[in-house]
Amino acid sequence: MTPTPASQKTSAYRRFETQLAGVIEQGVRRNMRIEIASAVLYGLFYAALLFLPAVLTRMGASPAMISLYLSLSYLGHISSPLSLAFVRRIRPLNFTVAAWMIGRLSFMLAGLATSSLMLVALGTVMWLLEFIPNPIYARIVQSIYPIRNRGRILSLVRFGMALTLLIFTPLAGWALDHLTYHIVFPIAALFGVASALVFRAVRMDHEPAPAATAQRQSTAHALRTVLRNRPFMIFQLGVVLFGLAGLSVNPLFPDVQINRLGLSYTDIGLLGLAQSISWLAGYVLFGRIIDQRGALFCTMLTFGLQAIAPFTYAFATTGWMLLPAFIGLGLVSAGADLGLTNSMLELAEEGRTQEYAVTQSIVIGTRGVLAPFIGVGLLAMGVSQSLVFVLAGVTALAGAFIVNRVRRKQTTRVS
Repeated sequence: MTPTPASQKTSAYRRFETQLAGVIEQGVRRNMRIEIASAVLYGLFYAALLFLPAVLTRMGASPAMISLYLSLSYLGHISSPLSLAFVRRIRPLNFTVAAWMIGRLSFMLAGLATSSLMLVALGTVMWLLEFIPNPIYARIVQSIYPIRNRGRILSLVRFGMALTLLIFTPLAGWALDHLTYHIVFPIAALFGVASALVFRAVRMDHEPAPAATAQRQSTAHALRTVLRNRPFMIFQLGVVLFGLAGLSVNPLFPDVQINRLGLSYTDIGLLGLAQSISWLAGYVLFGRIIDQRGALFCTMLTFGLQAIAPFTYAFATTGWMLLPAFIGLGLVSAGADLGLTNSMLELAEEGRTQEYAVTQSIVIGTRGVLAPFIGVGLLAMGVSQSLVFVLAGVTALAGAFIVNRVRRKQTTRVS
């Protein structure tokens, strides 16, 4: 029987899927495909969100206001311990989807924003509800994907999102130039809501009932147990330095792009195209690195790559000189997305995934609330913008060094 074009396409996609994710069971494959669909829809939402700092800058927001936006966006990480209380009464998947949907629905009101402060407030609410379920998402991932394939499966899921960004980031830039954020942001939010609804269809093999979850030890006792894990806590120091390197200068990026170099949204969108390409490649690269060399090795590389962007911004005099920065940020986004959660899982004790995820989320959140003000604070003290960027690059390299120390000790211990 001659294969039809449709069956040939299905077979080709199946081979591509197997090459990237490995040989997996049908149930796992189903969950992976559902999450890929969800990630693609989220990519349409996120393509617009990438421009929010630039939109705020065009509305007259200062670097200090951008710092405030970035800082408030991390409140969800600090609030993540609330997720432990909620999932004692609500199933993890239901809680995660509900939080995502409410946050993304609220961002539809961004079309009505008439000031940068109102837009910052709506972005804060959205990110708060986006990040609160992060520890629960880590638990869901652990339940639906086997450890032997987890790195490659997650890389394929994120590959779908990055491919979407590759296509739609330039289009989002064009749309913002011609249609304005009043139209683009609400439409993007609808895709975000659709992403959450699609994710609801995944099946958790070992999802505990709310009553069973309530039998766990108190949150405070569980977190004290985590704090006694020395390698994990040293790793968190590296996480802090990595975040300081990026977040301390992120509020300065739009100022360089818009005010110093005079880039349009379309220009930024084209540079974002390069970032999306490297992000896409990064998921394939880092997914394989995690499965072959471990998540800590992936995270160490990621932290080192973080130094590229600030070093580039320190000396850029034209828009295209920012190209290495956008490429580096794409790789960093992929490496951090895959590496941080999987590194936490490598260092966590059996049965304590949720508590370790909450602790890491608190560290990331506290760092994220404070770090965006460091760069603008140094500028206010008279430090030159270029020197602020250079200091951020050095900080990123220090974070990579610390993670490498933890990785070497863990490798020695396993051997």
